[in-house]
Amino acid sequence: MPVESNAVEYQTVEIGAAYLVQSILQRLGVVAAIDRELKYQPEIAATYGRLAQVVIFNRMSLNPQPLYQLADWVTRHGIDRLLGIQAAWLDDDRLGAMLEGLAAQQVAIWSTIIGTAVREFKPDLAWLHSDTTSVYFEGRYEDDAGAPKSAKHAPVLVKGYNKDGKPQNVQFVLSLITTKRVPLWYQPWDGNQTDDGVYLADLTALRATGLLPENVVLIGDRKLCNQETMLAFCRTQQCFLAAHPWTDTAKATWEQTWQALQQGAQVWTPVAYVTRNAAHQPVEQRTQYRVCEVAHPLVDAANDKVYPLRWVFSWSSSKAALDARQRGKALAAGEQALQRVKGLLGKYDYKRRQIIESRLEKALRKAQAQRYFNFTLHGTDEDQAWQLRWARCPEIISQAERFDGVALLCTSVPAERLAAGAVMIKYKEQVNVEQTIDFIKSPVQIRPMWLHSPRRLAGLTLLIMIAVLVAALLEYHIRRQIAQTGQLLNGLMPEHRDNPYPTAAKMLKAFQDYALVIVRHADGHEEIHFPKLRPVQQQIWDLMGLSPPQSNPV
Repeated sequence: MPVESNAVEYQTVEIGAAYLVQSILQRLGVVAAIDRELKYQPEIAATYGRLAQVVIFNRMSLNPQPLYQLADWVTRHGIDRLLGIQAAWLDDDRLGAMLEGLAAQQVAIWSTIIGTAVREFKPDLAWLHSDTTSVYFEGRYEDDAGAPKSAKHAPVLVKGYNKDGKPQNVQFVLSLITTKRVPLWYQPWDGNQTDDGVYLADLTALRATGLLPENVVLIGDRKLCNQETMLAFCRTQQCFLAAHPWTDTAKATWEQTWQALQQGAQVWTPVAYVTRNAAHQPVEQRTQYRVCEVAHPLVDAANDKVYPLRWVFSWSSSKAALDARQRGKALAAGEQALQRVKGLLGKYDYKRRQIIESRLEKALRKAQAQRYFNFTLHGTDEDQAWQLRWARCPEIISQAERFDGVALLCTSVPAERLAAGAVMIKYKEQVNVEQTIDFIKSPVQIRPMWLHSPRRLAGLTLLIMIAVLVAALLEYHIRRQIAQTGQLLNGLMPEHRDNPYPTAAKMLKAFQDYALVIVRHADGHEEIHFPKLRPVQQQIWDLMGLSPPQSNPV
């Protein structure tokens, strides 16, 4: 409530991290990038670029609201005062027109912003990470004929495999390229899209910005290691590193390598790698790693060429223990399932061979033990003298044990640039893009979306990705500054648990209590005052190199 004193009213409104975010958006030139590309503007005293900031602020509040509630949210949190706008301007029609305009120019806007981000913050672009995820939606996205809605500059939303466990919802596929956790490129693809072709298409589009060095390496997951994608990378002399699926060829090659290791023809090379969480553990308790490399040429029959790929088998002691435990659980569950069926023979509906064998196979499959057991069922439907016998398959179990702890990595990066051990370590950094995807889904909450227009969904996705970019740059830059100076953000974590790796979420939360002071004078004019930052807020502000907050007349 305003407080009146000598005809002057004072009012405080919590804007949270909005002013911090606005300052970073200004450094990135986001408003200018949007307004430069949009060919039309609303007939109000604000541009779409300025209004777009509201959506970005809201997403970075860590408690985003639906678009139809933005006007109320803006009023409650003083965003209208911060931006010099009226909450009534954020109506459905105006926001919808803004989102459709953003969708039409999403590539140009993102390219401009990311170019500024690279120049301003200078992230390392030599090693990039790529991955995809699915984003699901609520509501109907079909036309009158029942077909999925389609629109230019927007993905087609259909049902398909969903990584969020929502197969009943329509979705699109979102691909992402990052450096560390900083998004450099993103692309909404049609729902149920395979990853085939995604990696090279995204990297080609990112290269078109002129930002990437010639020697850039793209790191991806198993979908990158299909024949056509690897050939496409090799033909364009684009280096890559990815996990390789356990194909029949891969399994056979590992069996040969394992035999060579037993005979001394091949040797493991230990890798000195320690995770951040394990650094405080005694050496004997830490996970041990080792690698073994073999050549695996990639034949390009269409062009009569052979490309020298490297297969690196990596072994982890913790993964080996996990694999052994999982197999032990599967064997125990398989035994239990067989015993259960044995006790039911001749009872209830366990009286026909076809049904009994079907139940046995289903039970073993559910226990993930089907390949570990052989069983024989004696008796007939007529005599009902059923007897069930089974035995473990020692050769299959022994073969499985040879794969304990082993993963296969494939790369076209020359050994003189990246040794076998470094291949494994570099791939470990793939967690960065996975963490960026986690941030997109929570707390920024890209899903579920409720908009009924695919183009508006595409426009909203652009603003969400700009929010993610701001958060990632905040985290990246502060961590780099801490690494260079050794000075932690004192007071960010409770109980003096500050560390060199503050997260964007924690730093944004540090500003949640920040409030504007609105001074309303007797003659009707107002001023906005920015109170002094708390010490931890000031540290973040200074490390980001932002100009100090200044009071403004309204």
